[in-house]
Amino acid sequence: MNDSIPLIGHQMRTMVQRFFTAEPLARFAELFIEDKLAETIRFGQLTVIHYRMFGGHSDEVYEAAAAVELFILASDILDDLQDQDAPHKPWMQAPQPVAIHVASALLTLSQQAMLSSAPSDAMRIALMEMMNRLLLQSANGQMLDIMNEIVDEQSYLDMVKQKSATLLQLACMTGVMLAGEPWNEVVAEYAAEIGIAAQIQNDLRDLLRWDDKSDFLQRKRTLLTLYLIESEAEADCWIKEYFEGRISLEDVAMKRELFLETCERTGTILYGSVMSRMHYNRFEELVDSIQEISPWKSTFLHIINQKIA
Repeated sequence: MNDSIPLIGHQMRTMVQRFFTAEPLARFAELFIEDKLAETIRFGQLTVIHYRMFGGHSDEVYEAAAAVELFILASDILDDLQDQDAPHKPWMQAPQPVAIHVASALLTLSQQAMLSSAPSDAMRIALMEMMNRLLLQSANGQMLDIMNEIVDEQSYLDMVKQKSATLLQLACMTGVMLAGEPWNEVVAEYAAEIGIAAQIQNDLRDLLRWDDKSDFLQRKRTLLTLYLIESEAEADCWIKEYFEGRISLEDVAMKRELFLETCERTGTILYGSVMSRMHYNRFEELVDSIQEISPWKSTFLHIINQKIA
């Protein structure tokens, strides 16, 4: 499926060149797209492979995959602007009003690309209804994440299902529906499961780092930090005190080794790994239940495993 990446990138650039007639808008958009293309595109690949799985043959799928990637890029830009934790990204180095405007324009462009990919009015309506519904769900989840008010496992899972899992549903279901199939509940469920598994893996990485993206230093409430601060050991009370704002960043800045040891001793790392694997295993069960996937399974799992690696 790696041969789809240049085709998706070409469609992304083509849409920018066609609709962004203001030179600065096109210039910054292409700069941001080039950074995105330096990554391994996975959301767009999921669109392509689901289209093929369910019997699609047209090259129109690459425009739909570009629509998905354009939205993911816009979402990444806005997420980084909100978190202020990716200073090396070109949109973080651009003037903030420029970055916000380009992200907003890319959101609209993603919808235009989705409309252009559909072969009929009925398909356009179905794709846009699905896209807008999922993006609104994602917006709700993103707001819950920004507010950082997660209190327990269920509220964490509800947030992730809305914020992250819906984007994977968008990528997969775009391919399914463009191939002429209706909304597929099994595909939607396994997309949600892999979204949760991937988010927990991401949270595990961000728990153990000690920089601007550290969930602990940022007092970010995730499944893992909530588990960690529940420790009742007296030696661990400083962690809860920091999360509650009773001690400062300066008070914990030199405690990295102690923090890592605490994550290991309390079972927080093991807990995160087990929870992620549980949702991944459910994903695999659901994948095996769809006959159309069998010839594509190894390629599909390769794409997915890159995402959660």
